[in-house]
Amino acid sequence: MNKLRVLRSSNILLLLCGYQLHWFDARSQNYRISLAGALNVFILGCFYAGCFAQHFQPSAMLKTLLDVSPFLHRLTRLQLLLSVKVFGYAIYASVRTVGVANALTESLPMKTSSNSSKKCFLEELIAHALLYSTHLVLFGFGLYIGYEMEFKLPPLQDAMIGFALFLPHLVIAGALRFYCTLAWLTRSRLEQLDSEVQELLKQRTELEAITSVSVTIEAPSSAPPASSFMLDNLMNLCQQLQQLAARFGRIFSCLQHSLLLLFIINANCLLFGIYSYTYYSSTWHVLFATRKQRIFYAGNACIYACIACDYFCLMVVIFCVDTSRQSFLCSLNTVLQQRNSFTKRIRNVVKDMRSTLWHNFHFKFLSLWRFDLPNFSLVKFFLQFQVLQLLIIALIVIYHYLNDAIQLINDNLDSSSDNDD
Repeated sequence: MNKLRVLRSSNILLLLCGYQLHWFDARSQNYRISLAGALNVFILGCFYAGCFAQHFQPSAMLKTLLDVSPFLHRLTRLQLLLSVKVFGYAIYASVRTVGVANALTESLPMKTSSNSSKKCFLEELIAHALLYSTHLVLFGFGLYIGYEMEFKLPPLQDAMIGFALFLPHLVIAGALRFYCTLAWLTRSRLEQLDSEVQELLKQRTELEAITSVSVTIEAPSSAPPASSFMLDNLMNLCQQLQQLAARFGRIFSCLQHSLLLLFIINANCLLFGIYSYTYYSSTWHVLFATRKQRIFYAGNACIYACIACDYFCLMVVIFCVDTSRQSFLCSLNTVLQQRNSFTKRIRNVVKDMRSTLWHNFHFKFLSLWRFDLPNFSLVKFFLQFQVLQLLIIALIVIYHYLNDAIQLINDNLDSSSDNDD
């Protein structure tokens, strides 16, 4: 896998989205501040400020939304307030993460392996899929909605109101894509370290066999000096693994608040989408023509599809990193089971590597959720977090739906009693 190409591709995408101000320099393999990135963020900030101001100007769309559903209007205002914090924090977190990202890229060898080129191509393809999948889904829905609208632009004020809600979401989602990219490259490095350790220990086993044969012919003092050289190489790989684990852990610590903001803003979007779909399918659809109904359903489905795509990419990366870690642990455990094949010093180094894999790749989200079980991974927490999120959304929608239904029944009873009188 060409890691330089993956990092450069993600850097260009995040620059265009406004999440990063830094340019990835392929020669130094570091992120550096760039005038183009700073100018792009400044232009996006000015554009966002203009779109934000439209929410406080007289608007027929917002007035209709308030008349149809005050609850949806309040959700829109909540999304607007969240977007202000999200937009500012995303830029701050991006600048703060650059130094840690530079340290992590130093732990990732950028050389492309000549062996198994098909596997390298597949890994690079998956890395780009993790980057662009949500944007492709968004582009597909946008193309269909544009077709239904006969590619006519909506009123400028309505479009700016929508951009004020959407643009910060696009920016903060860059944190998830940045984390997915670095996690995928970290997974690749774990597999490289695993193969290098296995190759080194295999050479050590062959050397022991040669040494045992030569002892019968030569004096015991003539053991080859390559043994200590291999031990130094193994200790070097252990240090590389410890550096990789520590730097990737700092990446997670820097990006976890951005991911939390993304989860919150996604929850608000899901609540808006589910609530509007519930009422539209039961009542509001009679107010719109067939073409506009298809536009609404497509826009509503776009919310679910983009959020699901983001979460799916995150889950895939977490699962793959954990799988590579478990595979590395199994290899080290197999080595430790061969008690008579390796010296005590080699076994101690292998134990240090196993301890690093076991303890340093288990992250605690915001350090608030203490996991009692040692195998309580981030994947399980993430799944439980999503289930809890959907349950809360379902309860809110059911409450408002039943409340409105009861209110409608009371109004009908009052009107019927007035007619009887």
